[in-house]
Amino acid sequence: MAEGWKQIWEDIRNALRGTEAKGEAAPSLEPSESQQSNFEDQAIEDDQETIASSLIEESKEALEPSGELILEPSPTPGQVWMRRLYRGGSYLLMAIILLAAFWFAGGYRWAPDVYFWWLRLTAPKPPASDVVATFDGGQITIADVDAHLKLLLPEEYQSVAGSPETLLAVIEDMVTDELTRRWAAARQPDQDETFSHTMQHINESLNLESLDLQLHENEIPVSESEIQAYYESNKAQFGDLTLDQVREQIRQTLVSEREQDYIDQYIQRLKDNASISRNFDLLNVPAPSEDDLRRYYDVNLEQFQLPRQVLVDELQFAIGGDEAAARKNADDALLKIRSGATFEEVAQTIVGASFQGDITAPEGTREPEWDAAVFELTDGELSDVFRAGDSFYIVRLNQFRPARTKSLDEVRTEVLTAVQQQKTDEWFAANASKTIFTVKGKGYTLGEFYQEYQELPISTQSQYAGADGMQKLAEALIERLLLVEDTYDQLLDVQNKPLSDESRLQVLKQMMHQEEVDDKIQVTDEELQKFYDENIDLMALPPKARIRYIRIGLGQTEDEQKAARARADEAYKKLVPGLFQQGADFAGIAQEYSEDPETAAQGGELSEWIGESDDILAEVQLHPFHEVALALQPDEISQPFQFGDSLYIVQVIERSGPEQLPFEQAKPYIEEILTQQKHDEQMVQLQETLLKQANFVIYPTVLEKYFQELQTPAPLNPSP
Repeated sequence: MAEGWKQIWEDIRNALRGTEAKGEAAPSLEPSESQQSNFEDQAIEDDQETIASSLIEESKEALEPSGELILEPSPTPGQVWMRRLYRGGSYLLMAIILLAAFWFAGGYRWAPDVYFWWLRLTAPKPPASDVVATFDGGQITIADVDAHLKLLLPEEYQSVAGSPETLLAVIEDMVTDELTRRWAAARQPDQDETFSHTMQHINESLNLESLDLQLHENEIPVSESEIQAYYESNKAQFGDLTLDQVREQIRQTLVSEREQDYIDQYIQRLKDNASISRNFDLLNVPAPSEDDLRRYYDVNLEQFQLPRQVLVDELQFAIGGDEAAARKNADDALLKIRSGATFEEVAQTIVGASFQGDITAPEGTREPEWDAAVFELTDGELSDVFRAGDSFYIVRLNQFRPARTKSLDEVRTEVLTAVQQQKTDEWFAANASKTIFTVKGKGYTLGEFYQEYQELPISTQSQYAGADGMQKLAEALIERLLLVEDTYDQLLDVQNKPLSDESRLQVLKQMMHQEEVDDKIQVTDEELQKFYDENIDLMALPPKARIRYIRIGLGQTEDEQKAARARADEAYKKLVPGLFQQGADFAGIAQEYSEDPETAAQGGELSEWIGESDDILAEVQLHPFHEVALALQPDEISQPFQFGDSLYIVQVIERSGPEQLPFEQAKPYIEEILTQQKHDEQMVQLQETLLKQANFVIYPTVLEKYFQELQTPAPLNPSP
């Protein structure tokens, strides 16, 4: 719950509307007393410790030779159930023989039949022909499963219908849902403020989505004459299609074009008809003074300390299975370097040599043997061959940087951000009970407003930073409140009650998981250090570069694109004219050719360093550009290349190699990885435990019957 209602809402939408293969919610399942009496002796015995150890082993991390860290997925509930049936059974050898025979005879086509055949060998008899599973105080019928599957999107439905194992996992989840309802009845979560706040926002979101759909489908007018006019103007686009065939498509296009204007007018009407008062002066947080910055800096001096660092060129020779050969290669390389060869030349001529230039290495981030050998060198000195870990090294010290504390001017931006946040928190806490605006006589406090602000994603918070940004957010909240009230007037909350109930169940499950799993997860310092040591190669900041660039837009037409390419080639030839010719100054060419006004004025220079980012969405977009720029050496100029809708020519001014991430900086990332790993392990164990305690029993004969029904498509035109 701590991550905010928006993340929970996204998770719930994913679960309800299409990103998971199995549903999470079920209608209430209450059996009759006579049915309950049949379930008393159906408990399944299981070796819980064996299952737990198996799950933990399977969800351990594996470091592939490629260097990519892969978290092995935890088994699905269906996979765990299959293990229950297989484990310790006297039919194991028979199963292997039969499965092999089926496979080589093309039997993979009958895999579901084999699956159910195996289940039938060990399965109890159902209490009734339509009961697919039972548990203490409850049962699941085919009708229950069918109703639950109708909550899924068609793609998900097909996924379940095509896999008996997935169908079984859905049934296990349905039982878990019912057990969650029982947990909630005892827990009384509605008294929890966070739960109530979360549900309020989820219900509001459901209503607003319905309102948007209603406006889009019914409220935005499009006349028949407008549809006909659009069709006549765009006949070439529609080809041989008649107006009747494309009428709805045209209507939707016209609705989309005028939707934003209509919604703006709709919101303005709501505002005009509502009494609204604002006290936005409360959003003017006092700015930090110089004394505030100095006090913060003095109190937090320790976090601004830099350890000793070295800037080095390095040749590495991995030992592998032949230490003598690796040592000989390293000795040969040292002789060549002492004879005048460069590190790069040696790396190209000696097998097994790996070169990295201008590496910044803070003390304590490499092996102790590496630090001992390198930190004793003087500027410009070349080391002997030395061993550290599983490699031999040759290092040249380019620059030694002593330990020091950054000055306030160096960290002013960082300090200012921290102090501003501190003063903002204090200001909103001190004024939390004051009313920032009133809508139709109902007041909204500054504390409520700041809670909404803090629940926004960090990237969105930055859009509403400062007094002006927060005023925009306050206006957006006023509009939201007016729209939500309008949805209640239209009884959309009643229409959305089934989805609201399903959403409530998802939040309850998250609460139960947090109390039963997350709050019990602890990651020790020893585990963090062990992970760091075992994955030291991954604990590095990526290379970065300072660059100049020229950007030339490609335009829209083919002629514009040809002209742009010719202009880019012309600029490149001036920069790189050929052998024995002096190229033009990049800054001058950038000012003449670049269509990026900001950087062109600076000779094409980009102020910040560029490099791979841990922001996945940003990196997906920028990776092709980074790939070209980071492949260049200082002063090297790229040929023109296309990125997005422009052509670029890039020159690297300065670059840094990968920088080892110190343990303290890596800890938060490692803790997140290990916490998620333990969470996945314990979630599987929790469901196993809940099902066992509830004496969950599955009836394969009924499950098989239902599965076969799912495989039979309904007739396209059923007879009356």
